[in-house]
Amino acid sequence: MVTLSVIVPVYNTEKYLRECLDSVINQTLKDIEIICINDGSTDRSLDILKEYAKQDTRIKIINKKNEGAAAARNDGIRIANGEFVCFMDSDDYYPDCDILEEVTYQAEKNGVNICGGEISRFTDSNRVLTQNFRDSFAGYLFPENKLIKYSEYQFDYGFTRFVYNRNFLIKHDIFFPNYTRFEDPPFMVKAMLQAEKFYALNKITYAYREEYKKVNWTKEKTQDLLYGILTNMKIATKFNLSMLADYSYQRLEQHWEFISPSIDYKCRTILKEIGTYYPAIKNLYWKKFLKNLLKQICSIRNDDRKTHKILTILGLKFKFRRRSNAEN
Repeated sequence: MVTLSVIVPVYNTEKYLRECLDSVINQTLKDIEIICINDGSTDRSLDILKEYAKQDTRIKIINKKNEGAAAARNDGIRIANGEFVCFMDSDDYYPDCDILEEVTYQAEKNGVNICGGEISRFTDSNRVLTQNFRDSFAGYLFPENKLIKYSEYQFDYGFTRFVYNRNFLIKHDIFFPNYTRFEDPPFMVKAMLQAEKFYALNKITYAYREEYKKVNWTKEKTQDLLYGILTNMKIATKFNLSMLADYSYQRLEQHWEFISPSIDYKCRTILKEIGTYYPAIKNLYWKKFLKNLLKQICSIRNDDRKTHKILTILGLKFKFRRRSNAEN
């Protein structure tokens, strides 16, 4: 048995894969295995994996047909030899070389099944790690190192910044649902709820690449997103987790602009069921419809010199002088 198994699903990420693997193999925690599941890649990803495996015997390659990240991660959990497991997307990286050592050490020291820190974002055009998370994403941050009860946290995003005790996952049959989208929040919620508590670190433990992950929202992906939200709504209702229910509803609102063109009869059926757990969903159609209608009818903006505001109502423009700071 090794201390930690790092599970890395790989699908057509040759552009970023080296950076990802370098950040793993250069960790100060050496007692790890790196399980790379090549999920039917059609680019040079498999060649890169084989190149790295020749240089580092800790890398294990599982080559399979494309079944999606959820199935790949589940395969990784089943074959892992680590006391703990963690999950890395092959276009992301660990920003510091001591992350895995610190997180596993704190998990063992505090006797918890789940331990992790904060997430950060970056883009190819701006490599600076940012953490400007607010409101429904505030759970990405921890103000201090401490033990947290999930009943007081109830957050659903950012599963990759944690390590999980593998025997704990196996014992309680905690795996990723076979969704093409939104498979990770139900996994994280089920694991956290079963563990009851986790140890949080006031430290960035994961760097997430943003621009690359643009989604082509098909009907299947839209349905799976809704199934994932429904799964968490059911959990929230069963265990009286009102914050989780609110988060889940907000995830639906945040995705609505992208998924609305793919809403079909089956999606409406899922939405109706979600509405039985969270009645506000029934008003979502009308809220979004009225908001878009209002934008078409009325808009307000600054003029080029920013000295006036221009109000447009049904094509008619009205110009108002802005109040200066002195006038305020």
